[in-house]
Amino acid sequence: MQAQTTCDTVRGTEPAVMSSFWCTQEWIDFFWDAYDFDKGDWDDGFGWEAACDLRRPLARTFQAIQLVNYASPNEPTNTGDFSGNFLRWAGNYTIREIDELDARCGDGSKRAYTRWGVFIDNYTRLYIPFFYNENVVERAGTLVHEARHADWCGHNGNDGSNPCSSGSSSCDERYMDGCGGIGSPSGRGADGYQILWLWWYAFEADSQHSNSTMKAFARDEANRILNTMLDVNPCFNITSNGDKINTC
Repeated sequence: MQAQTTCDTVRGTEPAVMSSFWCTQEWIDFFWDAYDFDKGDWDDGFGWEAACDLRRPLARTFQAIQLVNYASPNEPTNTGDFSGNFLRWAGNYTIREIDELDARCGDGSKRAYTRWGVFIDNYTRLYIPFFYNENVVERAGTLVHEARHADWCGHNGNDGSNPCSSGSSSCDERYMDGCGGIGSPSGRGADGYQILWLWWYAFEADSQHSNSTMKAFARDEANRILNTMLDVNPCFNITSNGDKINTC
């Protein structure tokens, strides 16, 4: 674990955009266990000693967890409730799939990384760009993205035949076809899940967990992924109200 002296883990806060009910002991205790946080992965300046300090990574992660779990106007009744649309059960999906959630400094090249497989330690690691280069809506979308990886879905895009415009190893083949790797499921990949959550968020997130600025964040992030992270052009973008715009 890198100490605070070698990793800048205390920075200015972003504007307050929603309630801070996540900063209660009961809430923290529940989600600390749900995502299998560990003190050794979140101390040394990352926030274990100051869980409500939005200058630190832990509080910023809690903000994103709140958004993923509570943005729906019709919240699930329990962590096993997967009925309704994806905005409603995305939080339950991230809880079910993410094995443990860790903080690391990283080298600045990636937001997050998820490791999965048999007979190995499964984990999701969040790095400095996740904490400080993303707004809270983007952070929430990244958690959904990583949960899809934790579900054994690796990226299958940028394979040389029809590379995505970004040239990234994090590209998927199509919006509805994005999983690759041994034991992977079929259907939407990590990018597709991220787009879908952002789309539903823009369409119907409740007023306690959204405003016009946050829905614009969701629109811009979804369209960035649609336009640059898929090998096959999906031929649509979304608006900040969740409407669909044909682009081909």
